Amino acid sequence: MKNILICLEKMDIGGVETSVLNQVIEYKKRGIKPIVISKAGIFTKFLKEKGIDFEEVEFPLENNIDINRVNKIIDIIEKYNVEQVIINQLPCILSVLPACIIKEIPYVPYVHTPLQAIKQDENNMYDWYEKTYSFFKDLLKIYFENASKIIAISNQAAKYVKERYHVNEEKFTVLKNSINLDEYKSSSNENKKEKFVLISRLSNEKLQSVKNGIDLFDIYNKPNKVLTIVGAGDKRKELEEYAKTKISKDKIKFIGAKNNVKEIIDENDIVLGLDRVILEALAMKKIAVQIGYDNLKQVITMKNIELEANEGFCGESLESTDIETLAKVLENENINVEDNYEFVKDNLSIEKNIYLAEPIKPDYTDAKLKIFELIQKIQNEKTELEKEITQLKNIDKNELKELDKLRKDLEDNKAELNKIKEKKEEIYKELQSVYNSKRFKLVNNLAKIIKK
Repeated sequence: MKNILICLEKMDIGGVETSVLNQVIEYKKRGIKPIVISKAGIFTKFLKEKGIDFEEVEFPLENNIDINRVNKIIDIIEKYNVEQVIINQLPCILSVLPACIIKEIPYVPYVHTPLQAIKQDENNMYDWYEKTYSFFKDLLKIYFENASKIIAISNQAAKYVKERYHVNEEKFTVLKNSINLDEYKSSSNENKKEKFVLISRLSNEKLQSVKNGIDLFDIYNKPNKVLTIVGAGDKRKELEEYAKTKISKDKIKFIGAKNNVKEIIDENDIVLGLDRVILEALAMKKIAVQIGYDNLKQVITMKNIELEANEGFCGESLESTDIETLAKVLENENINVEDNYEFVKDNLSIEKNIYLAEPIKPDYTDAKLKIFELIQKIQNEKTELEKEITQLKNIDKNELKELDKLRKDLEDNKAELNKIKEKKEEIYKELQSVYNSKRFKLVNNLAKIIKK
């Protein structure tokens, strides 16, 4: 395997993105040429600095296959003589999967899915894709069935995909979240347990998690403590307002998204986070606190590190800890960061967790037919939808004509009513004139005399 194409949605801050950065460096070190395709983002500069080829491709979510985008992927495959493709995120499959099938290139889905995203609730990621974009219901089955291998970051994620899409178990390999220790090195062993950093997307799914971290920092009892919050998202304003309600508000600062996360971790003592952030903190010999998606969890130690590593550091199986207890642990206990580092070195280094299997030429005969049928199905649905829209437009036109007729009739009736009203007023005036005339009064008096 010489040239490998690595696909992801965007080179922005996130666990998948930093995982890819670690992969491409290791591939290059081993003499394999990685080519990254995604929408440009904050980490694009890093790829260029490391001499990694990058092609910008956007992967918008839609209920169709864009043939022009598929052709662009094919052009990239041909340009770099790609022998294998790794697909890291689901939006990529709309164009990358058909390109691989057309060019008969083996591809490997990388399942980074955290346990929170495969629960049977409203946050289930696969349910969301299939309900929001019906195209994915059939496409995902084709995607997993025809993969040469499927890499998952946990046994639970592998089991979920296997059962949901009825995939042969032999296709799966579990490679834990791993890290390039040559890239993540600490410049100092000093730890005063004063400087906190919280690294996270400031989005709805991480909202409670970030609030947990802010709350923990707020009751932590150290006079010189400070908290830096790194990350961007649509909940930043809400979280800034939340931080202002805390006693320690003047010691909390938001600095937005940054591409020098390693350096920021290195400058701090205690790292608050989830998922890959925890791994990066451990690799840099920092105290790492699993702040949980819903509830505060635990400080990472040798008692829980293996459990966390097996679940991608998502905190799902860790018991929750009340905030006062967790603050006291941080204040008073000696956290052995060296032991944590040794565990990462022995079990989670990228050298031991990189996919290196030689590509095998796939047989996409059935996949080609299924993709064609799926495209045809979507086209038929689109045609039917266009017919319905046309019918609705025609109905609207007829309704507008009828409404216009009713409006004209109403205006005509109104005009007729005005004429009647005017006539009535004329008659009334004439009667008043007669009643007030001398002749009417004389006749009226004579009538009274005769009556007597």
